[in-house]
Amino acid sequence: MKRLMPILWGLVAAYAVVTFVITVFPGVIPTPILIPVLVMVPLVFALLHGARRYGWAGIFVFLVLCLAVSNVLENLSILTGFPFGHYYYTGDLGPKLFLVPILIGPAYFGTGYLAWVLGTVLVGDVRSRGSAFTVFAVPFIASFLMVAWDLAMDPTNSTIRHNWIWQQGGGYFGVPLTNYLGWSFTVYVFFQLFALYLRFRRPNSEVETQGLSTSYLAQATVMYAVIGL
Repeated sequence: MKRLMPILWGLVAAYAVVTFVITVFPGVIPTPILIPVLVMVPLVFALLHGARRYGWAGIFVFLVLCLAVSNVLENLSILTGFPFGHYYYTGDLGPKLFLVPILIGPAYFGTGYLAWVLGTVLVGDVRSRGSAFTVFAVPFIASFLMVAWDLAMDPTNSTIRHNWIWQQGGGYFGVPLTNYLGWSFTVYVFFQLFALYLRFRRPNSEVETQGLSTSYLAQATVMYAVIGL
């Protein structure tokens, strides 16, 4: 754990530095380099941080649920308008899995994990054979924290950068309100599935979390704040 802490803080610092640079010097980092960096740093942070708390098997389950649910529902919305609304991705985000850029799933995972951690800080851990309240309350709270991030992220990436296009526009800086309902639904689904996994997995598969330090939880909180800048 002691060896991991500097690495995690280093990832937080790296993301903060990149955010500062692109804010003060727009365009200094080429987009083909910038976007993967902004996605991969939270991804690596979430894997390392999550493995400490849930074990590699546990965080892998979270990753798979996140990638599968987000890709299915995003593709469904592009084809039908449900649940986000009618939109499509341009080619700026690179190769796609069906109609959705491959980088979108890892972006859900990196920020989704941070929202999940904050949800457990506010409500309590979801444990095997633990309280039924946390099983449903943590996903509910975490979904709002995830949508809060998208409130800042979506208008910038769609209306300004045109990484994706809302075909009928929308009332929130060009983004339709249905997008945020879709986000709430999508992230709640994979949060809830992960909560049920934690609730019903074998007790002896649970990683000890009693010794998690304040610094460990602060890392996720600070990373979430930095990503929201």
